[in-house]
Amino acid sequence: MTDSATDPDREIRVEVFLRHCADADIVEHLKETAARSRRLEERVGPADVRVETWSPVCPALEELDDAGPSVSLTVDAFRSWADREGYALCAFDRRETPSMLDRRRAVHIRVPTACVAVYEDDDLQCVAPCSDGDRTYTVEDCLTALEAGRTEPFADRDERTEPRADGHVENHAHLEEEE
Repeated sequence: MTDSATDPDREIRVEVFLRHCADADIVEHLKETAARSRRLEERVGPADVRVETWSPVCPALEELDDAGPSVSLTVDAFRSWADREGYALCAFDRRETPSMLDRRRAVHIRVPTACVAVYEDDDLQCVAPCSDGDRTYTVEDCLTALEAGRTEPFADRDERTEPRADGHVENHAHLEEEE
């Protein structure tokens, strides 16, 4: 586990993604997540905190954008981290939908309502929400670990506590946008 007090020279980047079209009943929760994330710049030391909105995408259409793919490449990087580290990104969903014009199917990527990615010296350290099969690690869990100075918040999986009983906070991390 990395401790900010022992390595002040590391560069920490925290990227917070909030789904662009979130239900009105969770907007206040998302505002607090953004505010809590921004406070990390003061608490963690030299941390670069970025808050962005994102939306579900069709990768084939995203490639046509002059700026190029963004969400699909980010999700691919997150999936690569999860595969390498033994996690599942349950709140990310890749679906195929039939075309109304022909028999081809289109791939759509749905993103969680809130997501946090932590980088240390440009190396991805964690993505939340994620699951190790036994426990789901929420955005709130990740922010709590960052506030304590840990950039590998799930490295202590063997010493974990039981999941929270208050599904209220955890469920916000897993809400899927209905199409």
